[in-house]
Amino acid sequence: MIDKHLWQKPLFIFIVLAFLTGCNTLRPDPNPLLDNKALEFTSKAKSYNQHIVASKGTGWINLKAGNRTDRFKIVWATAFPNKIRITFLLSGHPIGTIIATGQKVMFISHTGEHSPYITNSDDPDLKTYIKIPVKLSELILVLLGRFPIKTFEDVYFSPKDPSLSTIILWKDWQGICQYLNVDGQGRLNSIKTTDSKGQVLYDLSIIDYKTYSTDSIASTVHLIDTQGRTMTLRITSFIINPVIKESVFRLTAKGS
Repeated sequence: MIDKHLWQKPLFIFIVLAFLTGCNTLRPDPNPLLDNKALEFTSKAKSYNQHIVASKGTGWINLKAGNRTDRFKIVWATAFPNKIRITFLLSGHPIGTIIATGQKVMFISHTGEHSPYITNSDDPDLKTYIKIPVKLSELILVLLGRFPIKTFEDVYFSPKDPSLSTIILWKDWQGICQYLNVDGQGRLNSIKTTDSKGQVLYDLSIIDYKTYSTDSIASTVHLIDTQGRTMTLRITSFIINPVIKESVFRLTAKGS
C-alpha cells in the first residue's frame, strides 16, 4: 500500500515529475545552495535586457534545409510581447513579410508564391515559413536582444555536468524542458529546448554579442533542429526602444 504521506515529500515529487516530463536527467537531491545559484543564473538570463520593449533593425538570415540554402536580408520593427513587422529581401527585393498585430498574424508573399493568409493563432509556429520549429514570440525576443527562456516550475544544475555550467528548467506537467549553458561569468552560451518525449525541438547557440549604445545583445545566433535544419541570424544594425507607430503593425494585403 502506498504511503499517503509520500506525495508530501519534495524529493518524491521531484522524481515523479522528472519521469513524467521530457527531461532525460533525473532531478538530483535538492541542494538549497546550488539550487539558489541555478535560479539566480536563470532569473538573470530571463530578465536580460527586459528594459528593451521595442526595436528596429536590419540583419541577415541564412536558412538551410537538406541541400537547399537560402540567404535573406531582413528589416524589422517589433514591440514586446507580440507585435512585429519583418520583411525578407533577396537582392534588394522584398520576398515575404510577416506582420503580427498582437491578435493576428499575416504572412505575405511578394513573389506570388501564395496569397496573403492570416493565422488563427497570435503566436504561430514558424516551421512552415522558415522550416525551423520556433514560435513567433521566440523570434521576437531574439530581435529585442532578449532570450527565449520559458517560464518554469523548477530549476537545477544538471548532475551530468560537474562544471555547473548546464542548468535544467522544466514547467509543470507540460513536459517541455530547457537546458541553459552559461560561462564562468553567468553569460548565456546556448539554449536547448526539448519536447515531452525528450526530443530536441531546437538548439540555439549564441555565437557573438555586440554592444549597441550601452546594451549588449546576442548579435549572431545559430539554431539547429532535430532534423539538422539550421537558421543563422546576424544582426547588423539595432535601434533600442524607438518610437514605432501602430500603423506599422497594421494588416495590409500587400504588406506596404
